[in-house]
Amino acid sequence: MKKSTLFLACCIGLMLLASCKKDPVAPTISVITDTGYVTENAQIYSGDDIKVGFNATGEKLTKIEITLTQNGIVINSSQATIENLTSYTHTAIFNVEATGAVSITGTVTDAAGQTATKSFNVIFNEKPNEKFVGHYEGEALFTGTMEATVSGMEPMQQEVTDNPFPVTVDLRAGETVTEVVGICKIDNQEMEIKGTVDGNNVTFEAVNTTVTFNYDLGGFSLQPEVDVTYDVKATLENQKLTLDGTCTGNGEIHMFFYNGTIAIDGTLGGKLEKTR
Repeated sequence: MKKSTLFLACCIGLMLLASCKKDPVAPTISVITDTGYVTENAQIYSGDDIKVGFNATGEKLTKIEITLTQNGIVINSSQATIENLTSYTHTAIFNVEATGAVSITGTVTDAAGQTATKSFNVIFNEKPNEKFVGHYEGEALFTGTMEATVSGMEPMQQEVTDNPFPVTVDLRAGETVTEVVGICKIDNQEMEIKGTVDGNNVTFEAVNTTVTFNYDLGGFSLQPEVDVTYDVKATLENQKLTLDGTCTGNGEIHMFFYNGTIAIDGTLGGKLEKTR
């Protein structure tokens, strides 16, 4: 065979070998949708843990990464380096304090530099109790009656309208997403409080306490202790906590030669400003 013919045959052979060489197969990636994993449009409370997972396949996988972004900014990520595997599952647990839509993206890369991505969105909502958390200050108004019966004196009844007294409330999140707990101070008397949140409303458990009541007899006063029950609801709007409830109580009078009973019954309301 002539050299020119041999050379031509070799070239044709190389061309045939080149044409038979397979193109690299691009990797694939998919979201894990098993129970316990977050998926498209999942509704999550801000601050809760979420479990994310992706399955990847390919010829020689080298890296897989999970990124969480909001408004184009990466807020969390997790990645793993792979030793030229043909399949890999990557999972991670994230804790996200953000609220609103967050995009979760899985990206896999192979040895040829080819990549595949898969994204989905989840929605992070503010916990119902979190919006109530804070310090509130203001004034509550009491409207009602005070009745007293004292030995040797005519029974007395006093009507009170919009009698003001200072109130501060400190609230923090409770053990569940709909529970708040804290401290309420009325006229410098502190008491623990607990409430259940429903939308912008919170219903507090009734609080029983003892207060010293000033009973003016004209010229001097008696100061009996009265067992009081506060039963209050509140609504949060524009950083203001509006109170609405009742205040009832009963006590005994034992001072000097004065003996008797005292009872109070009324409503209370007012607005407290959130200061921090």
